[in-house]
Amino acid sequence: MQLDTSTDPQVGYRPPGQLEPDALERYRGNFGKRQAAHLARRAGFGATPAEIDALVGRGLDGSLDAYLHPTQPEGEFAAYPDAAVLYDPKKRYGAAKLWWLDRMLKTKRPLVEKMTLFWHGHFATSLAKVPPQLMVQQIDLFRAHALGNFRDLLLAVSQDPAMLIWLDNRFNVAAHPNENYAREIMELFALGLGNYSEADIKSAARAFTGWTLDKDARFVYKEQAHDAGLKTFLGRTGNFTGEDVVAIIVEQPIHQRFICRKLLEYFVYSDPEPALIDALASVYALSGYDVAKTVGTILRSNVFFSLRAYRALPKSPVEFAVGSLRYLGIAEIPADTPGWLARMGQDVLQPPSVKGWDGGPLWISTTTLLARFNFVNKLVTSPALALTPDALVAQAGGMNATNVLETIVAGALQDDVTGDVRGTLRDFLDSKNAEVPVPLGPENYQAKIRGALALVLNLPSNQLA
Repeated sequence: MQLDTSTDPQVGYRPPGQLEPDALERYRGNFGKRQAAHLARRAGFGATPAEIDALVGRGLDGSLDAYLHPTQPEGEFAAYPDAAVLYDPKKRYGAAKLWWLDRMLKTKRPLVEKMTLFWHGHFATSLAKVPPQLMVQQIDLFRAHALGNFRDLLLAVSQDPAMLIWLDNRFNVAAHPNENYAREIMELFALGLGNYSEADIKSAARAFTGWTLDKDARFVYKEQAHDAGLKTFLGRTGNFTGEDVVAIIVEQPIHQRFICRKLLEYFVYSDPEPALIDALASVYALSGYDVAKTVGTILRSNVFFSLRAYRALPKSPVEFAVGSLRYLGIAEIPADTPGWLARMGQDVLQPPSVKGWDGGPLWISTTTLLARFNFVNKLVTSPALALTPDALVAQAGGMNATNVLETIVAGALQDDVTGDVRGTLRDFLDSKNAEVPVPLGPENYQAKIRGALALVLNLPSNQLA
């Protein structure tokens, strides 16, 4: 198999067999708005036209470095609610969700927050069982380890209060081993179904005995509750502890392919080729399980910019909602956003099961699309809208339907719109299909431009990252 040596989405795709970051050398002088917007959608939550221009100005290397090695402060965020809210049953769940969505909207380190969202879906825990303050603590843990070492992250998650509650390891003692976490750490978090035995589950459960919580919901190891006997786990025998289980798991080649497949599906496209997975797994293993180096290899590779990867992934509801808010310049998360996300199929901090969200094509259905459309329609009528009709008219140089439309299409979709759709949208702005056509003008531009914004943001191409 040959790797696609072009990073231009306009060029035909050839199946990849390995990652070739050096193939980007020929592309560094041709890093335009479409490629910058592609990077912003995948490595973050989208960008404003001004931010896309800034990425183009930095060039490919500078833009990649800004995402992978951010030097800016994280941003100014609302403080997490005080105890009065945390323990108010009517407010605490929504407050936790809005706290995190606020971070996604305002962050100056978008890749860190995007990886935080990835880990939330990967190590799926939920407000359905875990107190909001511990869910927020877990999100902070994911952020701290977002681009760090996976072995360290897996160990930290294993000791995290939210996870100890979610999968019941707080009740795991030598006299009565609880196998819930031992099973899921292998099946869902690190190895994949079928890559371990029932005996491995039992041994891992024994290794994790004594890992529990104190009265203040903090991790504590109780030696008297730990099974200190010999255990055989994944072909090795010893007096293993939970730390040993984590170390043995990440050493497995099947783990390395498992996590790299998930990263490729998150950043590039679904069903990546086995050879591509193997190539990335080699990078991951040789780096000592370094997530930043692994993700950096993906973002610096030609396959990331290939035609097959371009607008190939359905946006998750969070990506769609936060990206729309960012493009429209709405500076604060509307209070009803968590409800809209739930209707779109992604109730943040409340994944449907320990498996998280299935995502991919399942993000899109008749019901969820209707919720997306209605969410956008609400946003474009918002008084908080920064990208106002007046601003768009100014950018377009006047009330000319063609120029206004081109400004919207270029800023929102980087011109990824067919000629027929452009014509239909232009006709909408000039009311050409009305019984009495009324060109775009001072008396109607407010409603028409807001309507055009909604139509563009609801186009199929904007449902894809």
